[in-house]
Amino acid sequence: MTIQMAEYDVVIAGGGMTGATLAIALAQLKPGGIPYRIALLEAKQPQIQAHPGFDGRAIALSAGSVSALQQLGLWPDWQPVAHAIRHIHVSEKGHAGRVTLDAGEFELPALGYVLGLSVAGQHLYQRLKRFSNITHYCPASLVSFVQKPDAVMLNLSSGEQISARLLVGAEGAQSVIQQQLNLPIRQHDFAQNAVITTLEVDQPVQYRAWERFTGEGPLALLPLGERTYSVVWCRSPDLAAETMQLSASAFIRQLQQTFGFRAGCFLNTGERAMYPLSLRYLAQATHHRTVLLGNAAHQLHPVAGQGFNLAMRDIMVLQQVLQETADPGEYSVLLNYRQQREADQQRTIWLTSSLASLFSEPAFPLVITRQLGLMLMNHIPCLKEGLVQQALGHRL
Repeated sequence: MTIQMAEYDVVIAGGGMTGATLAIALAQLKPGGIPYRIALLEAKQPQIQAHPGFDGRAIALSAGSVSALQQLGLWPDWQPVAHAIRHIHVSEKGHAGRVTLDAGEFELPALGYVLGLSVAGQHLYQRLKRFSNITHYCPASLVSFVQKPDAVMLNLSSGEQISARLLVGAEGAQSVIQQQLNLPIRQHDFAQNAVITTLEVDQPVQYRAWERFTGEGPLALLPLGERTYSVVWCRSPDLAAETMQLSASAFIRQLQQTFGFRAGCFLNTGERAMYPLSLRYLAQATHHRTVLLGNAAHQLHPVAGQGFNLAMRDIMVLQQVLQETADPGEYSVLLNYRQQREADQQRTIWLTSSLASLFSEPAFPLVITRQLGLMLMNHIPCLKEGLVQQALGHRL
């Protein structure tokens, strides 16, 4: 007896933030009045605490991403657990130059929001269950695939075989699709690790985010509660490893010494985690009936909080180009997607990499240049507006 292979219009490999959000975006399309049949592959249950895509980290959502999430119907789920950023303070340790951004300057309710990945994942998968045209394969991951003229044949870790007219890679930096297609990767090691934790302080957060540049790398405090911040501390690998070994009290002292007291006295911290930082991006993220999104296509430095926001813009453009397309893997469709996304992707990659490199360089001429730039930006509205426009992900 021959078992018929399950056929889908779109198969998404990777069910983290990018993959699951894309599944919801595409499930709402009805080209020719017929919804896409979508399969979502995920190796681990999203409820598992060790899930790499829904761990203890937090993400910053730009105003542009919030607008997109509203279009997808996801924002009502996330808004009650998201924390608004209405003020941003950017400075460099040991120097006077700074930039302050206020949502009121731009007539916005918020410059962005901060969302814990763990709670975001729970709401995301509750929403996924409402779509009858999404089949969730879990635990299952992509092992190998064969590209045919009209479809892609996939072999899963569960032993199942399925087919897709469009295969989407959202598996993160270690993408099976990238590896099998041998797509060229451009990469740069920032020689930094990010130490991630939560921080309780003695003063109200008041919707304020802080970005403090140090000689080792940026230190960010993002609002995560009334008196709680999410901390991203970028340091050299050796110093980051030492930081991970500190007692809680020694860690708080060192963090306070590095940041200062503008955000108040630091009281308690949560568990710490460490992640290596590097730039990895594909020169071309599309192939025959295949496209890669999120960290599978572009892994950025967290200095400007642009990783998921860039992925959201990818998602919304892919949804748009597939709007009236019966065959989502058609060459002209993927070419259209690539042409629409290249400029924004390259601009965002350049911005985040330049900031990470510029503010980690101790050479005196660059210190003077940085300080002059921060002071000018704080007093010239058009410069500040340009910075905010890129960070927001849409035009003011």
